[in-house]
Amino acid sequence: MLYKEANEKSVGVNMKKTIEIVPYRTSWEEDFQSEKKAIELLLPEKVAIYHIGSTSIPNMFAMPIIDLMIVVKCLKEFDEYSDVLKNLGYEQMGDQSKQDRRFFIKCDDNCSFHIHVYAKGNAAVERNIAFREYMIAHTDQAMEYIKLKKGLANNQSEYKRGREEFLNEIDRKASKWKK
Repeated sequence: MLYKEANEKSVGVNMKKTIEIVPYRTSWEEDFQSEKKAIELLLPEKVAIYHIGSTSIPNMFAMPIIDLMIVVKCLKEFDEYSDVLKNLGYEQMGDQSKQDRRFFIKCDDNCSFHIHVYAKGNAAVERNIAFREYMIAHTDQAMEYIKLKKGLANNQSEYKRGREEFLNEIDRKASKWKK
């Protein structure tokens, strides 16, 4: 599978370049817990696994992709055994950010799971958790985010740009709120 194809699949893009946004599904938390247990059984070290992103926020409209964040002691050590995730159908997409992370997608007929792996102490770990907790506590902001996503879903480039601006602002607010 080409990277471009995998990336398009992993972000919920169809051939018309629209983003699939669906109402909250109560099954997302159950799906997360099930996948978490399967991952924990495979990994040779004890890790922290979090449900992050829009599917982790009750009542949030989202792309139907469950994001898991795995926090490991050391990425280099993780790299030595990361192939075990292939047993669950994951494909490593490499480090696609400047955040020193590993990224995996699980794509069968659809891409239902993403895994983001960070080393303990990476600022992205706290940022992802703070975002989730802030959005749960601030339903007005969550409603704004839903409105934004629904309004931009028909244009992939506008969706990415608008979403990034909104998320940067929420990250700033969540960081202040957390303190």
